[in-house]
Amino acid sequence: MSDSRIGPCKLKVPKPCGKKEITEEEEAHVDPCKQFWHPGFDARFPNMNQTRRCWQNYVDYLRCQEVLGEDHEPCEYFKKTYKFLCPGFWIEKWDDQVANGIFPRPKYHD
Repeated sequence: MSDSRIGPCKLKVPKPCGKKEITEEEEAHVDPCKQFWHPGFDARFPNMNQTRRCWQNYVDYLRCQEVLGEDHEPCEYFKKTYKFLCPGFWIEKWDDQVANGIFPRPKYHD
């Protein structure tokens, strides 16, 4: 007796992204496993809903730029994180509010 539901359709498991030396020619064809970035776990936000984490990273990015300067490289982590977590229309709205001086956040320098 064979189960007709299984048939020729088998689960295809993708190959894991292994670490290996690559040539310049291979580097031109970027591995999609290496393109994907995610912010990782943040113990301050253990729940599934990441709305607060999104907003906090946006505020942290603004604060980082304000305190350390706009060209400070470590601030880019916060930017990558909020762009990964937040919907685009929220970011547009917040950018407009920042430009108009009405974004609700603490000011660190006057």
